[in-house]
Amino acid sequence: MALKRRKDTTPRRSPADLPASLDDLTPLSLDALLEGEDLEDALFQGLDLSGRSIPRLVAASVVFQGVNFAGTTIRAPRLRDVRFLNCDLSNADWRGFEAIRVEFIDCRLTGLGAVECHWKDVLLDRCEARYLRLNGGHTATCEFRASNLAESDLRSVNLGGAAFDKVSLQKADLSHATLKGVDLSGAEIEGITVYAEDVRGASVSAPQAMDLARLLGLTIK
Repeated sequence: MALKRRKDTTPRRSPADLPASLDDLTPLSLDALLEGEDLEDALFQGLDLSGRSIPRLVAASVVFQGVNFAGTTIRAPRLRDVRFLNCDLSNADWRGFEAIRVEFIDCRLTGLGAVECHWKDVLLDRCEARYLRLNGGHTATCEFRASNLAESDLRSVNLGGAAFDKVSLQKADLSHATLKGVDLSGAEIEGITVYAEDVRGASVSAPQAMDLARLLGLTIK
């Protein structure tokens, strides 16, 4: 097992390419969202879609602000340059979620199921994401900041290039996840499920290395 200390070589996430002001986006209604057409340069605010099954969601350069997606079902949503502000996606089922430069800020993602997701340059910032389910997914250069991912299901997720800063991963299941090149030094990892081969090539702090050694059954003398 090769545990590395933190280096400044973690690939950087590309931010969402969106207008500087929400005024530059076109406000649209609930009907426009439910029609299943491609969405572009649009703003959705204060909508309640909780519990709905949405047949199609394809969006580029879109902001969702204060939108309630709790308990929604969407198969394979495809989002590019999208920002969620103060949205609720708790217990939503978004299997096969494809996201490029998507940002979740101050969102509730508790129990969100994004099984077999494909995420690139995704940000979670100040999010409540306990019980998040990304198992079987693939991510690249994603960033997790000041968020709670405790008890999340991250089994068999490729987390290539991910960075964690002030994030709780306590009791998360990372078994068979790909962690090479992942910076875990900013995460709380107490009680995680992980195997020795999973953490090969990950960046951790010295105290985390001690915790992982005990977790993996190693004796430190």
